[in-house]
Amino acid sequence: MRPTMRRQNHPSGFTLIEVMTAIVVFSIGLIGLGFLMTSAVRSNQVGFQHTQAVFAAETLLDRMRANLRGVNDGRYTGTVSGATATPGNLCGATSPCSPQDVATRDLWQWGRLIGQTLPNASGTVACVRPAGAFGVPVGTDQSIPTYDGHCTITIAWTEKTESNNAAGVAAQFQWVVRP
Repeated sequence: MRPTMRRQNHPSGFTLIEVMTAIVVFSIGLIGLGFLMTSAVRSNQVGFQHTQAVFAAETLLDRMRANLRGVNDGRYTGTVSGATATPGNLCGATSPCSPQDVATRDLWQWGRLIGQTLPNASGTVACVRPAGAFGVPVGTDQSIPTYDGHCTITIAWTEKTESNNAAGVAAQFQWVVRP
């Protein structure tokens, strides 16, 4: 007689509970990955806006350095935004400009730049001279000295953060320079 071998029934494969547990764990991981991607995109947008503010401030400083007569006359001090009115003289080939006209045009173009690149943006320039500082008399044709004061360039805008989706928070870039 031969001994009979019994086959033992061993389950193979996955049970329904194991499959459902794996799906839940995988789903939680995908939700976390989605939140991580959202946070990364928003942080990238905030960094981009800060870069645009620095670029706009450097643009205005370059314009001021090209028109030191306008800086010396105090024509760059003021506040602008994307809604600033177009100046009467845009300094074209047919309409030459004085240094004051150039400063007005520069501020208008700067207001348009920050209005187009930053949400709800405005820019302010405040130039201050120390008491008794030398200024170039109006109407003189002598060479223009460097500006002996300092200017504060401020750009303010609204940026959205993770904690405040709807309204956003006020952001600001401020730079104190000597043109």
